[in-house]
Amino acid sequence: MVLLLLLAACPRSDAGLQSNREAAAADAGVDPQLERLRVAVRTLSDDARDWSRAVDAKLWSHWTEGAPLELSGLNAKRDALLTADRLATLRDAQARGADDARALDHLRLFLEAEAAAREAATESAAVATLEATVTFPFEGKEVRLGDLNRLLATEKSALKRKALWAASLPAAETLDAAIAARDAKLAARVTPASLLAFSAEQRDVDLEAMRQVAEGVLILTSEAWRLNLERLNEADTRLPTATLTRADLPRLLRVPAEVDLAFGKKELASRAVATLGALGLYGKKGLTLDLAESMKKNPLPLTVTPGGPVDVRTSFRPLGGLRDQQLLFSELGVALALQHVTAGRYEYERLGDSSLAQASGELFATLPGEAAWLESLGLQASARRVVIEAWQVQRLFLVRRAAASFLVRLDCVEPNDAAAKTRAAALFTRALGVQHSVADMARMRVDTDDGLRSATTLRAMLMAEHLRGQLNAAAGEPWFRSAGAGKALVELWTTGSSVPLEARVAPLGEALTSFWQRTLEVTPVGQPPVDGGVSIGAFPEPKGPVARAAWTARPWPRARITYDGGLPGASDGGWQVRDWPTPKGPPETKWIPRPWPVTKVRQLEDAGVSASP
Repeated sequence: MVLLLLLAACPRSDAGLQSNREAAAADAGVDPQLERLRVAVRTLSDDARDWSRAVDAKLWSHWTEGAPLELSGLNAKRDALLTADRLATLRDAQARGADDARALDHLRLFLEAEAAAREAATESAAVATLEATVTFPFEGKEVRLGDLNRLLATEKSALKRKALWAASLPAAETLDAAIAARDAKLAARVTPASLLAFSAEQRDVDLEAMRQVAEGVLILTSEAWRLNLERLNEADTRLPTATLTRADLPRLLRVPAEVDLAFGKKELASRAVATLGALGLYGKKGLTLDLAESMKKNPLPLTVTPGGPVDVRTSFRPLGGLRDQQLLFSELGVALALQHVTAGRYEYERLGDSSLAQASGELFATLPGEAAWLESLGLQASARRVVIEAWQVQRLFLVRRAAASFLVRLDCVEPNDAAAKTRAAALFTRALGVQHSVADMARMRVDTDDGLRSATTLRAMLMAEHLRGQLNAAAGEPWFRSAGAGKALVELWTTGSSVPLEARVAPLGEALTSFWQRTLEVTPVGQPPVDGGVSIGAFPEPKGPVARAAWTARPWPRARITYDGGLPGASDGGWQVRDWPTPKGPPETKWIPRPWPVTKVRQLEDAGVSASP
């Protein structure tokens, strides 16, 4: 009887305790309703953290051991996070400023994305199934669409590459349609009702500012990309440059065999360990690197945090080669960034914009492009040059593809009008330097991305180069040899996603300039008449009486065209329009300083002239 009475009294005791707490809070000058919201939001955050970590643990077993990815037992916990009442409470807490605004934004976007993914589960499963299984007929066989790039890379015949590519387009169109159906289902669930706007909010991206950055990447790296493409073409395919098509690209991008031999499978991990040791980042507890070569293991890299920053796990199945070395370094950079977050909140450890972790990965992935790092491996100067050239090709391709993917997503996929495929084909032709036809745009969505990953890739690659310059300058030596650089990185990583990346490293305009300067170091370029759609032009002759013999016509110097990220005072959407330098000549030459006309910078684009190199 006594026990029953005590049990019956428990709810009343809890209510009384809550009432006492609210009274105490009111006496302390705290709004009781605000306090209730704060408690409810923290409970929601804890539940979201526990659920996502449990998913990470399941994913780890599936990835490394081949265990079935059985999440049905966790679905009830996920659904409990996504109830209308809890989401309404979260929005109320945001409206009333009950907690850190940025953390609440991260949590809201995460939960809304999960709710949308739940609604579009059928469509997402259809996309995943097609990606793994869709085939197309070619020469009496069924070929997996996923094997297309590998087959194109190993095919010597240009005619057969073109036929193989053309045969794949119906299968790609099927996958493209499935992606469109999934995206439409997701867009119907998110707020605002635009998947592009929602993804931009998730990734902390200003779409118009990123448009300028993407354009800047295509303009400033176009000549370096053209020179590399011509070198690759001369070395292998030997076709007229104007006839190169999308089918030839995998062949052109093959890493030379002698370069891959410099990155043997057995040395990949030891080189990574040595590099982390020089930075003072090796040996800290909480980071697991699984390099097992089990056939049950997924060959793709994976990093998860089933225990938060104190339990970061990276899975990698080494195969050897330049790309594998870069992938391993990249994944370790991401893992280290996640391991060192000390912001103290799940929202800043794992939610929000991931570009800081991605930039860290990209920073480490630049190491095969460092002559000093390659020299430490014992490579001779000639071998180092070949490796750096191969690294530059991959780097330029990735950054230009990311820029094109973003612009296509913004200007072609989102409007989805009758001319969308024509615009997309022109953008990809301009960015990759090989012809893309409207027919090739049967795979327009396949060749872009979902969730604006291209924007994060773009930011990360640019920021990595700027960060590299900062670390080198501070250390007074190559950053990868400096324990001081390691400490600076740890300090950078502590904030997680609590602060925008640009506020922690540099404005995107400065990062773009750093990327361009590094590009020029690796691939010196000349003075082309046209640079990726922007007319370099020539200095007009000075007005007034001048000694004609003293005037030499010459092109505008590339260094005068710089991107400032849209800083105040820029006169053309972020492009600085500076004064022409005084022409060389005798002192009596009369020169009237005046700014470059904006129309000169944009004249080809305004005229609608093809911008392909």
